[in-house]
Amino acid sequence: MLILFPSTFRFPGLGNQLVSMHRTSFIGRMDQHQTSSSIMPGSILCNLKFSLPTTLRPLFLAISLGTIAFGTVTANVTTIPSSWRQFKDSKDRSTPETLTDFSYAGFDHGEQGVPNVSGPIFKVTDFGAIPNDDHSSEDAIRKAVNAAEKAGGGVVLFPPGRFLVWTDRNNVEPIRIHSSGIVIRGAGSGKNGTVIRAVHSGYGTGPYKVPKDGKEFAAINYVFSFEAPDQSQQGSHKGIALSGEVKRSSFEIPLTSTEGLHPGDRVSIRASSKELTGELMAGLQPDARWKRAIEGLSINEIHKISAIHGATLILCEPLLVHLEKNSGATLSKETMIDHDGIEDIAFEGAWKESFVHHRSSLDDEGWDAILFSGVADGWVLRCSFFNMNSGVYLRKSTTCTVMEIRFLGNPAHYDVAARSDSSFNLLGLTDEQEGQLHAASTGNRSSGTTVWRWTLLPDQSIDSHGNGPYATLIDRVNGGTMTHSGGPMIAFPNHLCGMVYWNFLYQGNDKMPVDFWDLDKGGVAKFVKPLFVGLHGKTITLNEASLQGNESPGSPVSPESLYEAQLELRLGRLPNWVKATQAEWEGLTKQELPFPLTFAPSSNDIMQESFPINDLFTDVKGLMTKEELGWGVPIEFQVTGAIDSNPVIIKNDYVLLRSILQLMATYATQSPQKSNSQETGGIAPWKVGTQLDCKVSLDSKTLTIMMPVHSSVEDQKADHEALEKALALSPACKSTLADAGGKLTLTIQR
Repeated sequence: MLILFPSTFRFPGLGNQLVSMHRTSFIGRMDQHQTSSSIMPGSILCNLKFSLPTTLRPLFLAISLGTIAFGTVTANVTTIPSSWRQFKDSKDRSTPETLTDFSYAGFDHGEQGVPNVSGPIFKVTDFGAIPNDDHSSEDAIRKAVNAAEKAGGGVVLFPPGRFLVWTDRNNVEPIRIHSSGIVIRGAGSGKNGTVIRAVHSGYGTGPYKVPKDGKEFAAINYVFSFEAPDQSQQGSHKGIALSGEVKRSSFEIPLTSTEGLHPGDRVSIRASSKELTGELMAGLQPDARWKRAIEGLSINEIHKISAIHGATLILCEPLLVHLEKNSGATLSKETMIDHDGIEDIAFEGAWKESFVHHRSSLDDEGWDAILFSGVADGWVLRCSFFNMNSGVYLRKSTTCTVMEIRFLGNPAHYDVAARSDSSFNLLGLTDEQEGQLHAASTGNRSSGTTVWRWTLLPDQSIDSHGNGPYATLIDRVNGGTMTHSGGPMIAFPNHLCGMVYWNFLYQGNDKMPVDFWDLDKGGVAKFVKPLFVGLHGKTITLNEASLQGNESPGSPVSPESLYEAQLELRLGRLPNWVKATQAEWEGLTKQELPFPLTFAPSSNDIMQESFPINDLFTDVKGLMTKEELGWGVPIEFQVTGAIDSNPVIIKNDYVLLRSILQLMATYATQSPQKSNSQETGGIAPWKVGTQLDCKVSLDSKTLTIMMPVHSSVEDQKADHEALEKALALSPACKSTLADAGGKLTLTIQR
């Protein structure tokens, strides 16, 4: 049973008297009981956290007995939607109207929880790592990883304390893992646990070009990079042709040959055809600007072989699309690593700038934590991420679980992305306190992704990034909104068929009505016929013509979680790990984190190093000239005064000083403007801003940088956050910042 009303409301007969309640806590309590038939009528009143006049208590007892509506107060018996009834009762789930079976997402298809790997143990301290010192632990960590790989697997174990990586800005490399069965384990992601601190960004000192093609994306550095051997060569050989039609939700794949295939192998099923494009678009016509949808869409699902019967493969997971007999579909064997994981670690970066999407590679990918590339049955558990540009990226990975994650710090790019031909992954039990542009993200032919019990900030959205993601479940997510998604226009729509929002709590502030197929309106994601079931929270109006359906609008439904219900239906029971993990997560969210609650860093976070001042100036010049979208401006530093050495050496936090100078330049430069001329294709280029000629003066005690302010008053209001951040960071660098006389003056104690 569920009662829905605004946080403040009026009852008839009470004039202007208000009754107030805490809606969030009430809804949370109700969700625990909404499918229970054993709750006595009126007992729910004990859970209501508000002050109710005595004269109204019988009225609420009446509400608890049935359905009543007046004014803005509505009570409903929990709905069991027809989509669930149809899925549960159907023997043939191949029709597009039938829900996808999302229960195969996650480690071991959700049939058991992530294992607690006992060993062998390889302590990083045995290989030279020292917690809480000022030296890099990278070599020691790599030695421990290599030892675990040579042993055929094991746990690389960190004790409590902080461990530094990427301390050399001129030599930044990931810690790579190429074998199965490697677990990176810390002593907890909260206070007094394990912190891995990346000092410099994954780009070192540049170049800072925004990655745009496969080669550039492959060059992004992550702190830990799990990579199957020869991933760049995967799928390059000719696949085995399918010999017949395969219906959606089928497990049987007829082939022209099964030579070289064995049960337990991972395989990719690839297809691209006119008929397949029509199915993925649900018959809708793409906009003329959506180049890739017009040229033809493709799929690349990763599956595991359960058995082989003659020339027919039996898969462990259902096929998520319908393949015609003449679809040209092929199947290829994949080499993957499996049972790799990271658990109980806090990752700390140094992203402090004001984030601008795709302005520079430092904005998008400066400090990235974890990459899974070609990983099956992997996991990231009980980790936290602070001042990181991104948390976890899944590329060509399958049945992985990313759960019990906390994000906080300075907002940047994304939290967790399951993209690039990834299939059947579970992203869940995550708390967003940071405000990344993209929270959980799908894209690039990802399929079968489940986002489960995620908590968003009010202006955040689950992201669908174009290039053909399909069959995605957003399950029991507390939003947030659903209208913000990324990706280039040529890769639209943002999501193809099979998107399901189940019991989504809407807290956004979108313009109404929301239309997911308004091709003339920018700013709203383009989804192919999404299905909404139990959409509740703030009032929202959807254009029904753009949807597959909108069941029980305004009220949650039963089952509360589609993923859990489908898993229980398939296995005949709900695995113990589901409730146990939720209970563990509830306790984890109460743990204090090891990071400062203020934007300005604490003294323990200052990473001092000696460096030539010209190295910093060259770095800032490279960053500013590589900025895109009209932000890039030439910048010069002219040094005068008493030069006591050549080069001039200072000791300070290099990354923090670069952040301050970049923030100053953001504030001092006029906002991006388009040119009146047009390039090829009718696109107007960005104007190049006025060069910033900075004067630098030196004496024996100070170094002073004076930057001219070219921005207008309106620009300064728009970018005032950048100045505020620079002011907040300056004291940590033994410096002061002043905004006066048409210039910004940064004075640094030498």
